[in-house]
Amino acid sequence: MRTDLRNQLDHKSISKTEQDGFGRWGSSLQKIKRNRPLAFAFVVALSLTLGACTMMKSEPNYMNSIAMAHDYKKNNDYVNALLMYSQAVTEAEKKFGPDSGQVAMALGYQGQIYRAQGEWRLAYMTYKRLVPLMDKFAPDTRETKDLKKDFEFVKSKIIEYGIKTEDGYGADQIKKKDASKTKKPKKKH
Repeated sequence: MRTDLRNQLDHKSISKTEQDGFGRWGSSLQKIKRNRPLAFAFVVALSLTLGACTMMKSEPNYMNSIAMAHDYKKNNDYVNALLMYSQAVTEAEKKFGPDSGQVAMALGYQGQIYRAQGEWRLAYMTYKRLVPLMDKFAPDTRETKDLKKDFEFVKSKIIEYGIKTEDGYGADQIKKKDASKTKKPKKKH
């Protein structure tokens, strides 16, 4: 009997609370519950509008370009990563000068991708510009020594594959290599 009475009281208190609108805040809460889908749509529309406004106002800058390039690189989108690193080089040249550390950093990332993809001519041109910058900023570091080894490796690939560079690097070695292939060895009798 007590449980029936308790259930009846609980039921009455619940229905009374529903009628009262949960106290002072009840009517507001019920309005929010009824308009929840509309409120959600409004918040989404507002956030998209604000996001579009900030995207239109944003100007390319060095750090944003580097960050975006890293994201592309993580997702194995090397084409867009290279584009963003190129944009970072351009922005760094404008803001910091063509011989700055920021330019060297962006070129280093760019050179890594070219080398990894086997784009030897592009890697060569990137390293050709990067090595003097690294000698200027960090001449005796392990990174600079490794970079010079990478550059030598790229140079060897230029010669090995007979790739023509804009500055004519390796042309003499390529000619000698081609000449040695065309000569026939003398037969000894």
